[in-house]
Amino acid sequence: MIKVGMLVECGRDGLEVHVCRRLCQLLGEHFRIQLQPDIVPMDNKQRLLEECGTVACLLFDNGCERVVILWDERPPWPKMKEPLCWHHERAKIFRALQQAGVAHKPVFPVCIEREFESWLLFDERLLSKVLSTDAHPVRIPLQRHPDRIPNPKGTMITLFRKYGRKRYVDTLYARSFATYLSDINRLKKCPTFRRFAEKLTGYVL
Repeated sequence: MIKVGMLVECGRDGLEVHVCRRLCQLLGEHFRIQLQPDIVPMDNKQRLLEECGTVACLLFDNGCERVVILWDERPPWPKMKEPLCWHHERAKIFRALQQAGVAHKPVFPVCIEREFESWLLFDERLLSKVLSTDAHPVRIPLQRHPDRIPNPKGTMITLFRKYGRKRYVDTLYARSFATYLSDINRLKKCPTFRRFAEKLTGYVL
């Protein structure tokens, strides 16, 4: 049993909480290890960047062997002139870790290009299952380079309207995404997911 901590920038019932818990199960099966995730929802990017050191310290005190700080590249915070720049956010995280006295511990920042929906867009089978009903099965086409799409959340909104005639609200479909996520084969194509998997488990995907 490996207890792992994770900070995510969503609310208690948010998309990242449910999907990351499922990802821990799938990664555990893949590497034949047992992961026990302790996921802390930080509500938003500002709170995550400012309080990550304190929360990481608490996770280590609670028995976590490693901690991953997961955040989205988009939108940038604070709002800068350049469209996207995660380097200053990463620097802010390391300053917070140093101030909390955990910079020397196995705590790993992982920035998603561009946002969490980018990962989901890699798996067209997952999207098809979430949007399908018994009366109206749909087949979502493969998305080209989801990690390069300027606005992944906007793309998800468009797909929901076009194929499901539904309004995309991440919290409403968080459990469905987690339920229908059956493997990590598609996600392995995503560089930031591979980094996430390696830092979370200690194994190279």
